Amino acid sequence: MKRLVSFLFKAALCVFALVIGVHVANNVVDSADPWKNKSPEKLTDIGSPYKFYYEELNDTEKHAYNEILSNIYTMPEKVRIPDIDGEQLDRIFSALLADNPDLFFVGRKCTLTAKGLSTYCAVEYYIDYETYLNQKAELEKVCSEVMASLTDPEDEFRTELEIHDFIVENCAYRLEKGEFVYSSAYGALVNGEAACEGYSKAAKLLLDMAGMESAVVSGISDNTEDPEGPHMWNAVKVNGDFYYLDCTWDDPVSESGKEMVMYAYFNLNDEMIAATHSDFSYEFNCTATAENYYIKTGSYFESYDRSDEKKISSIVANELNSGGNVIQLRFGSKKVYNEAVSELIDSGRLYNVLKGAKGKTKVNFSTESLSYYKDSGQLLVTLVIETK
Repeated sequence: MKRLVSFLFKAALCVFALVIGVHVANNVVDSADPWKNKSPEKLTDIGSPYKFYYEELNDTEKHAYNEILSNIYTMPEKVRIPDIDGEQLDRIFSALLADNPDLFFVGRKCTLTAKGLSTYCAVEYYIDYETYLNQKAELEKVCSEVMASLTDPEDEFRTELEIHDFIVENCAYRLEKGEFVYSSAYGALVNGEAACEGYSKAAKLLLDMAGMESAVVSGISDNTEDPEGPHMWNAVKVNGDFYYLDCTWDDPVSESGKEMVMYAYFNLNDEMIAATHSDFSYEFNCTATAENYYIKTGSYFESYDRSDEKKISSIVANELNSGGNVIQLRFGSKKVYNEAVSELIDSGRLYNVLKGAKGKTKVNFSTESLSYYKDSGQLLVTLVIETK
């Protein structure tokens, strides 16, 4: 039996630190605070329609958020905002960048300046305005093509799946410190190279356009390549409930360099993702399981015994008939996973599964050899069938 060599999960580092500078000059007297006693209103016609981190701000911070967002697309030198301190600016700017993936031209440095009664924010841009307009057009073109390719925009699960697959199939992991393009939706969707921040912002941008609520989530990830490293992923509302989606971790490569599309992190609930992700920037209370990839597609096993071999044979045949050769099986608990691994792999009964699939497909494949990968963290067994 040929064993699939270990997957090398792409390092999930993120560069999301802000540099806040504060300069005070009191030699100019300006008008009083125009936002005083006014309730802020969330902007719906600019940036993302789904601004989750905006809702976490207080009223003064929301006013500042709105002022920056309303002006930032023309790349002004400074924007007048309510009187805030550096800590508040950090919260506001972090919320802006997380909520609005179309701000791909914005760097990580912002400066707070006070003049008389007025406070101003100066934002760092890492490209000039002409370059921004050109890149904006390129990004919009790719997004429009993805939207046009969706087979059933009313089907939220299928729409999310097709967006996930497009990102995974068309983006390769790359992290270069100080190179903000790799942390952007533009890097992921146009250049085809991004770090986890770029993957997650590309997903949010496309989901925004598809009319699906989503948010970027930051926190800590834990894998063999980068234990307890900073990471970004998404929360997506599918058919009424929130689930976690991690396109970066669904884009592994084998040691042979072969790219594969995985679904280990497609619509997880809190319990499922807790094994590898922690310290969430926003708690979405994901408790549902109906839209999890494996449950939805019938490749989830709450229990396991030898009678399930027929079901797996059918799953293998269906995958081969659809033109694929990668089968992913998820199990309901550590105990069930261990039972399945013992039966299928340790006892070699995978060959019985392959023989059972032979009569259900016209695809020519080997019943003598296959590759497999075990993921005890996500309770997954992945089979790679050798077609002829």
